[in-house]
Amino acid sequence: MESVIKEAILSYIESNNLITEHQHGFVSDRSCLTNLLEVLEAWTRILDSGYGVDVIYLGYKKAFDTVPHGRLLQKLSTFGIHDSTLLSLEDRQIRVTVRGSYSHWVEVMSGVPQGSVLEPLLF
Repeated sequence: MESVIKEAILSYIESNNLITEHQHGFVSDRSCLTNLLEVLEAWTRILDSGYGVDVIYLGYKKAFDTVPHGRLLQKLSTFGIHDSTLLSLEDRQIRVTVRGSYSHWVEVMSGVPQGSVLEPLLF
């Protein structure tokens, strides 16, 4: 079911030009490799023009866990996607187990569903 939802969202986003041409992570015919090739080409062009290139690499620890549900749902709503029940974001709870003892259940307020085919798209 999630694959069907993903394809419908991607189709809508692509047909309405709601995604930048610089996105490579989950768009058809684009990948990390195409991203790398485009960047390498741009850097080569800049260096050939006599300029320098400075590069900063950032890593986002647990980035997929930090997406606020409210902001994500608002963004999807601006794209015309209003039925959030399909995305399994509501009524999600977690608890911790330590040596057989359980914490109280706590509502999850952020993060995209881990292991879901929707995870990269929603991020």
